[in-house]
Amino acid sequence: MIKVTVPVPSIATTIASYSHIQLGRAATSAEATSRTGSFVDLGAVITLSSLVSAYDYFDSGAAVGQWHTWRPSNSTGSSGGSWSTPFRGQEQGYITVDQFREYEMGVLTNADGSDMGDRKLERFIKVASSLVDSYTQQSFQLRQDTEKHKWNQATRRVYPYRRPIVSLVSLTVNVSAQQSAAFTVNDIFANKDRNYFEVTSLATVTYSLFPVLVNLGLIEPVSVLTYVSGYAEVPEDVKDATAIITAHLLAEDSLDKQGLGALSELTVGSMSMKRHMPEPGVRFGGIPGTAAAILDDYVVVNVR
Repeated sequence: MIKVTVPVPSIATTIASYSHIQLGRAATSAEATSRTGSFVDLGAVITLSSLVSAYDYFDSGAAVGQWHTWRPSNSTGSSGGSWSTPFRGQEQGYITVDQFREYEMGVLTNADGSDMGDRKLERFIKVASSLVDSYTQQSFQLRQDTEKHKWNQATRRVYPYRRPIVSLVSLTVNVSAQQSAAFTVNDIFANKDRNYFEVTSLATVTYSLFPVLVNLGLIEPVSVLTYVSGYAEVPEDVKDATAIITAHLLAEDSLDKQGLGALSELTVGSMSMKRHMPEPGVRFGGIPGTAAAILDDYVVVNVR
């Protein structure tokens, strides 16, 4: 999920002519600017308010690395002002703040007893989600990445680094700094089980790539691949593990702020407090053993 923040500094002037914010999304900045190619009109999804000059919108269909643009519009989005400069939204964690609060894990108050704000919790959840990625060696977000691979003319296959494959955006084979051959999405097969893309059209290879290959260029042609990978929906057990890690991080943060983070044992008079330290090998990178046990089935071993 991607959070798109839309600032409207001249809200009084804007709301005099328009009632909504219209959003669009594209794979590249150029396509977002021209509103062509992969551009998707999300519609008039934000209602303007005279008292609000910045709006947050959560785009569940967006992938990390994609671009958004917006404009003030009427309620249907059929007419409006000028489109903004394309920008990238902010990657979110695997659970929302509201979902984490429903778990009722940990102490969600500051040292002075005040409630911990949503933005602060968002950052803890984001860190916990990053720890999930580090442990499993994969991302459960939808991600758009551009990678460069050696082109294998014999197999015409490209194996991306991330899995699982969702869709292909573009594939180009560079033979030199000036010469390249681009393939259309319809000419490429995505094997999602074995995680590779393969150019299937012999005519495309013969007429598009072969004339480029016969000219002097790179010894090993380079394929430039842009694709989307990840999960449309985060698995429920991954959400559970993220919540456990978030609660653990909050507890560690609370101890550190009380000056107890580095202590293993504290004795005051006849009272003694001992902190149970993690057993060797049970935790990885600050991940509690319970969360690690949930995530073990998702660990990916990449052999290159």
